Amino acid sequence: MKAKLQHFMQNYYHYHTKKLTLWTHFVGIPLVTFSIFILLGWVHVSVPNLFSLNLAWIGVIIFAIYYCLLDLIIGAAASILLIVLCFVAGFFTHHGVDALSLKIFAVTFILGWVFQLVGHAIEGKKPALLDNFFESVFIAPFFITAEILFMFGVRKNVQRMMENSDS
Repeated sequence: MKAKLQHFMQNYYHYHTKKLTLWTHFVGIPLVTFSIFILLGWVHVSVPNLFSLNLAWIGVIIFAIYYCLLDLIIGAAASILLIVLCFVAGFFTHHGVDALSLKIFAVTFILGWVFQLVGHAIEGKKPALLDNFFESVFIAPFFITAEILFMFGVRKNVQRMMENSDS
């Protein structure tokens, strides 16, 4: 997994080198993630007499496991972020699709992308998702969590590995 971590971090870093771009993503990525949790929260999966979960929580579980396999410390912190966002999104989805949840979804989704696109205008580079949509969307919450941890001096070895890329 170390090679996968290095690949993801170096690739994503290549598109996000300016501090202002990172700050726009610190706002934009959680907003988009939150909006997607609202969308996924409208769909429930049930196994009678066993469990009932919405797709948002299933996504959180899958992402949390994968993120922790990439790096336990960054993965655990990113998982906490996802859990909080999913929990709050649940307040807007527990009654199903309604006018309020549709509005919250639309506003947070659009606003989140506006923040990120402004960041890429500042960066002067196209968004990473245009080169690899799945990888970029999948790794974005992990990356911003890592960047926040780096600011507090946590996982500096991962930061050095990421910034010393040949890509």
